[in-house]
Amino acid sequence: MGLSDSQYKVLSDIVYSECGINLHEGKLELLKARVAKRLRITKINSLEEYINLIKQDTTEFINFIDAVSTNHTFFFRENHHCEFLLKSIDNSRHLKIWSAASSSGEEPYSIAIQLLEKGAKFEMFASDISNSMIKAAKTALYYKEKLRLVPRNMLIKYFQKGRNKWEGYVRVKKEVMNNITFGRHNLIVDSSPGIFNIIFCRNVMIYFDNETKQKVIGKLYKSLAEGGYLIIGAAEGLVGLKHNFKYIKPSIYIKGAS
Repeated sequence: MGLSDSQYKVLSDIVYSECGINLHEGKLELLKARVAKRLRITKINSLEEYINLIKQDTTEFINFIDAVSTNHTFFFRENHHCEFLLKSIDNSRHLKIWSAASSSGEEPYSIAIQLLEKGAKFEMFASDISNSMIKAAKTALYYKEKLRLVPRNMLIKYFQKGRNKWEGYVRVKKEVMNNITFGRHNLIVDSSPGIFNIIFCRNVMIYFDNETKQKVIGKLYKSLAEGGYLIIGAAEGLVGLKHNFKYIKPSIYIKGAS
């Protein structure tokens, strides 16, 4: 599929304005492959016709954004964040938690499992920009390789082993799922889904430029209760951004006094 410079700019500008993701020239082949797949699915032959479609059709626009979003995660990823929380939280409090870029669900389920194991009281909202990722998270079915870091005792307690055609897969048990509500949320354009005691927003801002990061950080600050924690990815930081968060340790911040 050919993609002219002007067409590439139109599509990359759409992705940036909607997601904050900067599709630089190194992402050209990725964009071409993902768009080509959408053309096959929609049975549209002309790229210009497809560009017009995503400008007018909300459903296909979401499908397009879904297709170009990158999702890579696994259970207990960067688990030092959870280990910090387990030592810091008060079990007598009812916590409201937001997993703000939850992808296919591995992050919120990992958090929930460890909080349940600690006996904590909580409810969690897990969101992503991708409808397909939300659907996968709600299904709660995972290839066992995604759980290689989960301790065996938790694997037995909180997961069901697949059999027959589901050999090699596991499903998260209902007692974990019941603590989480999944929904679509766009960090760039959507208003806050509530006020939370803990917000995880990990490994998504690495795709943003500083202007977009600034916008997102401002929204996350307003969504966090006083004394609440913001947890970002280990490869991310708030250096160069204006904010009122207090630094606790690498990738962990608090709103107000601890």
